Amino acid sequence: MSAFIAAGSFRDTSAEEWEQVFHRSRERDISSAGAHVLALLRSQETVETSGWQVNAYTHALQAATKAFRAGMDEEYVVCALLHDVGEFLDPFNHGDIAGEVVRNFVSAENHWMVANHPIFQLHFRDHSQYDRAACLKYQGHPAFERTLDFCERFDQSCFDGSYDNLPLEAFEPMVRRVFARGTERLYRKHPYAILEAGKN
Repeated sequence: MSAFIAAGSFRDTSAEEWEQVFHRSRERDISSAGAHVLALLRSQETVETSGWQVNAYTHALQAATKAFRAGMDEEYVVCALLHDVGEFLDPFNHGDIAGEVVRNFVSAENHWMVANHPIFQLHFRDHSQYDRAACLKYQGHPAFERTLDFCERFDQSCFDGSYDNLPLEAFEPMVRRVFARGTERLYRKHPYAILEAGKN
């Protein structure tokens, strides 16, 4: 197999070359699963705090540490770690961004929890001018209680500067496993994978 395919554009790519690209992409994406979102989170390590005792990076570690110590499963802990990963890409849409980041790698309930946590955390902003009842419009949703509980235990209460957070390195294997499993699922649904399975 050559280092690179000969074609320089999609339209010049042969059927054999498309298969080559598929196989190389699958190998790369599974082997590096989780690495890019970890890099994004790590890039926030020195971001200035908004006035809380800890910044967003330490808040993420604290949320994940508390979820882990509470006995939550690995996927949930990863969601706790990444729930604010979109904060500095768009602070007013960070839930949707984080939700899209984890969508293909976690359960539907956990995806919804991550995507919608910003409106649920308003419920705990006592003495503020925010609409604390805004999340009630979602009452009856299967993940309503899960998301409210997440915000109470692993979001609004995770700004303690004296808490002994686990380091990011403790969570890296979890992130890689969750994202690798999801990536493998995605590739099993890929048209080429389905076609190959049909050949057997």
